[in-house]
Amino acid sequence: MPLPTPPPLSDARAGVRYLLDLDSRLEKFDRSVLIADWNLYTGRSKRGAEPWQLRRAAFLSDPRLIPWVEGALLRGWPRLHHRRLELLRRVLLDTQVEQHPTIVRFRSTLARKVVAFRPMWKGRRVNRSTVNRVLWEGARSSDRRAAFYALEPLNRPMEGALRELVEMRNERARAVGFRTFAEMRLGFEGITPDRLEELSEGALAHAHRVLGAIRESHLASPRASGWHPWDVIYARTQQASLPDRLFPREQMVPRILRAFRAWGFPPEKLRFRVVFHDIPAGGLTLAPDPPRDIRVVVHPQGGWPAYDVMFHELGHAVHSACIRAPRHLLRWHESVPGFGGYHEGIAGVFEQLAQEPAWLATVPGIDRKRAEEFARVHADSAVMWAASTVSWFRVEQALYRRPEGDPTAEAHRLQRRLFGFDEFRPLSFVDDFFIETPVYAANYLLAALFSAQVRRTLRERFGEPTWPNPKVGPWLSREWFVHGSLYDWIPRVKEVTGRPFGPEAFRTESLR
Repeated sequence: MPLPTPPPLSDARAGVRYLLDLDSRLEKFDRSVLIADWNLYTGRSKRGAEPWQLRRAAFLSDPRLIPWVEGALLRGWPRLHHRRLELLRRVLLDTQVEQHPTIVRFRSTLARKVVAFRPMWKGRRVNRSTVNRVLWEGARSSDRRAAFYALEPLNRPMEGALRELVEMRNERARAVGFRTFAEMRLGFEGITPDRLEELSEGALAHAHRVLGAIRESHLASPRASGWHPWDVIYARTQQASLPDRLFPREQMVPRILRAFRAWGFPPEKLRFRVVFHDIPAGGLTLAPDPPRDIRVVVHPQGGWPAYDVMFHELGHAVHSACIRAPRHLLRWHESVPGFGGYHEGIAGVFEQLAQEPAWLATVPGIDRKRAEEFARVHADSAVMWAASTVSWFRVEQALYRRPEGDPTAEAHRLQRRLFGFDEFRPLSFVDDFFIETPVYAANYLLAALFSAQVRRTLRERFGEPTWPNPKVGPWLSREWFVHGSLYDWIPRVKEVTGRPFGPEAFRTESLR
C-alpha cells in the first residue's frame, strides 16, 4: 500500500498522525525482514529476507519523504516526535544506500552463498564450529593452519564481487552527500574515520607489551613451530583452559540465566527462543518484536568458549527484553542504524561474566583457586581481541577508501607489528560481515571501550565483585535499556558515567 501524501508542515497535529502511522507500517516490514533472516540462519529457508527488504525499500523510497522529514525537524516538535524524526531520517538515508534494490539483490546473492557454505575438513564437509574449535585446541600447528585458511575456497572467488558491492555502496553514499559508505555508517554511530583511528591507537597503546608476553609463552613450548595468527587462540588456551565436560551444552542456557537472575533480572525478562545451528558468525540474536519476541541462535557445541558466546548473545536478549520505549522507532530496533557499538558493548558487559571468578566458582568441578587463576590468565584477552579487531576492520576501511587497491596490506603490517608474527599469507579480504553487515566490524572495538567504561562505573557504584549483586541489573536496565533508542549512545556515556567516551577505562582495565 503506497504512502499517502505527507500533510502540510504547518499542520503539526496531522504531521504527528502521519509520522506515527509511518512508524507502525515500518514496524511490520522490519519484523518480517528479521523473521526471514531468522529462517535463513536457522536453516528453515534458503530464500532469506530479500523479498521483504525490496518491499520495505519501495515503501520508503517515496521522494517526498526526506524533504518532509527534514522540514518537520525544523518545526520544534515535542521531544519524542522529534527523536522519531531524527531516527527516521537515518533509516531513509540508509534506505537510499544500503537498502537500495540494486544493492539488496547483489548483497543477498552473496549472503546466501556464505550461509550455504560448509568448509572441508579431513575430506568431509563440516560445520564452521568444527574448524573453529581446532583453532582453540588443535595440538598440531599444521591443523591449526588448515583451520585458519578453511574459508578461503569460499572467500577468494568472491573478491571481485565484494569490490563491486563496495563500489556500489560508495556511489550511493556519495549521492546523498558522503565521501564513502564507511563515512556514512560510522557517522550514524557518532564518529568519523579519523576518530576511529584515534580510538584504535588509544586502545592499543600497551598492546605490544601484552601480546609480546603471549608470544614468548607460546615460543617457550617445545611443540612451537613459529608464531602465526593460527597460534594465538591456541596459545591462550594452553595457558589456561577448563575441561569441556564441565560446560555441557544442555546446561548452558539455564546456568547463564541463573547468573543473570543473580544480577537482579526477574524471570519474566529472561524468556527467549534459543536454537542451536551452524551459522557464519559465532552467534546471532534477533528481536522481531522487543520486548516480547527475542530469538537467539548459536553453534551446536558446549565447552567454555561456547558459554562465552552464549553469555554475549543472551546479553543482547536481556537488553531487548528490558526495552520499554513506545512504538517501533523508539524501541531501538535492528532497523535503526547508529547503535552497533552500544549494542555490542552491552553484550560485552554480560560476556565478561564468563570469566568472572565468582561465577566460575559456581560451576561444579571448579574451585575458587582454579577460577581465579583462569581469570588472571585471561585478563589480557580483551587486548588480544582488540588488536585482532582493529586489524579486521582496517581491511574493510581500506576497501572503502580505495576499492581497487590491496586492502590487506596495512592490516597485515599492523598484525606483524603488534603480535610479532612470523611471515604468513594474509587471508582473503572477503568476510561475511563485510557482505551482510557492512562497516559493523568497527563496532566491536567501540563496544570493548564502552563495556570497559560501564564496568568501571559498576565497580565505582557497587564495589567489587560486581557479581553477584542484585542491584546491577536494575541499574543497567534503568540507565541503559528501558530508553530504547531515545538517546544516542556516545553522549549518553558521559551522562551516565560522568566521563566522555574514550579508551581510558579499557587501557586501565587491561593493566589491572
